[in-house]
Amino acid sequence: MRVLSSGLYARFTDHGRIGHQHKGFTQSGASDTNSHNLANAILGKALNSPTIEILFGGFMVTATEDIVIAVTGAEASIKLDNSPQSINTAFCVLKGQTLEIGYPSLGARNYIACHKDYDIAYFLDSCCMVARERINAMGQTSAGLQFNEIVKYRKVGDGELSKVAVNNICNMTEQVVDQERKINPLLLTKLANEYIIRVVLGYQHNLFDHKMKALFFNQRFVVSEDVDSMGMRLEGKSIGQKSVRMYSEGIVNGAIQITPNGLPIIMLGERQTIGGYPKVGSVISIDLPELGQCRPGSYIRFEECDMLTARQLWLLRQRGMKNVVARNSVATNNGVATNKGVATNKGLTTNTKRMNNGE
Repeated sequence: MRVLSSGLYARFTDHGRIGHQHKGFTQSGASDTNSHNLANAILGKALNSPTIEILFGGFMVTATEDIVIAVTGAEASIKLDNSPQSINTAFCVLKGQTLEIGYPSLGARNYIACHKDYDIAYFLDSCCMVARERINAMGQTSAGLQFNEIVKYRKVGDGELSKVAVNNICNMTEQVVDQERKINPLLLTKLANEYIIRVVLGYQHNLFDHKMKALFFNQRFVVSEDVDSMGMRLEGKSIGQKSVRMYSEGIVNGAIQITPNGLPIIMLGERQTIGGYPKVGSVISIDLPELGQCRPGSYIRFEECDMLTARQLWLLRQRGMKNVVARNSVATNNGVATNKGVATNKGLTTNTKRMNNGE
């Protein structure tokens, strides 16, 4: 596809560089991993297959060959040659057609998965670009995809999609996703103006007295303008200052640091690898994608959650996503030569192992 407009920001993404933080590399990865996974699942692909992450719409491309894509994430208008398309379903984009994703009315980010693998390079098991660390495995600039850039696909050899096979995939995957939406709403990232974010208290929570924790859990914070893929600074009533000398230590995705002014910062995918502010707890994994759809001005309330509940919710979502992959891999196997991006039996088994290992 040829990029006609990249909007505010558009880039390739996946699950990030898992297991390399001890080397000084941030994890990075999709801000809304759930929508990223769903886009791939709709096409029966491995969940870690690269997608295009689009921030606040304004994205327009022309297809250079026939492809099947799925768009997920924010509530935005999706048009193909000015004809409206449904979100969270697969549809065909024929050579010469123009795809346009508008500014979202809710949420911030959209994800585009393609039935073909994007032809991009990898560094430490990921295609993600982190401008701060000067990691640029894709050969792109720090500005992401640019006007007139050609997005290429890896060759799959014999078995290119016929137009009949493309249409069959579209029809089958659309039915499957419609069914999944009815029986398992956990597969969709919540889009709202106010979010309830669940938190598991960390070992440092005893540094905060009862009054400080009561203020933390009983007020509505506002997402400030100081928000990006590295972290999210919140505004609200200070929970109080906590002066304590601490050694810097590793920071997980979703860790909530309390700054000296008594306000929280939620650390996200491109966070620094270590930090020294005291942490009241961490956002549970299933709620992290909602932070990826927050925009400046969104409201956040925190709610305490225990580890067992957090684990059960995560497993339910992973099982539901795995079911979508399995169902849609049947569609892709009916008339499509399998490749590394399509969820063959081998790819699905590998993906299941990653899920069970908590990746």
